[in-house]
Amino acid sequence: MRFLLIPFVLLALSLSSCYYDNFRELHPESALPNAANGCDTSGTMSYSVHIVPIVEANCTQSCHNGTGSGHTLTSYADVQNDAANGTFYGSVVQDGTAQAMPQNGSKLPLCDIVKIKKWVDAGAPNN
Repeated sequence: MRFLLIPFVLLALSLSSCYYDNFRELHPESALPNAANGCDTSGTMSYSVHIVPIVEANCTQSCHNGTGSGHTLTSYADVQNDAANGTFYGSVVQDGTAQAMPQNGSKLPLCDIVKIKKWVDAGAPNN
């Protein structure tokens, strides 16, 4: 009887140690945008090439154009000022350090967020 109990105990112990592994939780870097999924963030991010289109499509088109919100993002100086004080990235990543943007809208695509992060981390150059 004791010999029959040992395999059941071992089986129970081995099954209790198993759990569902979520690949993206274990490897969050796999969710980052890359050229293979249509988003190339491998090089230097340029203000004029990468950041301006994001700002125009998501910020100045409806709000931050000087006519409505009172806070403009129509020039490099405007965007650079927000990048320097942390509100530009904090707003788009919606991490609680600044007012979440776009307001009442969906979070920007991860590709755009990574481009903004790389540009800000590089010192927000006017390139």
